[in-house]
Amino acid sequence: MAKIGLNYGEKLQIADKTYRVITDGLDVSQVLGKLTFRGIEGPDIIFEEDRSQRNPDGSFAQINTGEIRGIVVAIHSSVQHQTLFFTIADMSESEIEDLGLKYREEIELEDIVITHTHVNRNDIFKLFASKIKKKTGGTASKENKSVEHKKEN
Repeated sequence: MAKIGLNYGEKLQIADKTYRVITDGLDVSQVLGKLTFRGIEGPDIIFEEDRSQRNPDGSFAQINTGEIRGIVVAIHSSVQHQTLFFTIADMSESEIEDLGLKYREEIELEDIVITHTHVNRNDIFKLFASKIKKKTGGTASKENKSVEHKKEN
């Protein structure tokens, strides 16, 4: 019997969870466009169920394991027209702060991974990157051209 549906690709283990990666089927630069920094949200803390305690709704209590998946950073996408939250996996919060990123400053992300999860009829997309850095080139050349044009007049 033939399979019907989309093959989203392989699953990737990131810290404590396994995610279905859909990055291979996307042109990431077209999907995200120009990325600008908004702020550091803080660590993505890993929780696990404490089966010895129940919440009033019957679910198990969540306890902090003391581990983090990475640092969550708010980044605006020019194509998506909204702020997206990326988990930066290979940098500490202090390393990101040391970059001196300003609000609305254009940035680059290395090794972007877009994942998809379907839970209770909801599509959840989680965004990961290994590193964040300031965008190099591009804007400096535009500024130089405008200065040169003014000098000629």
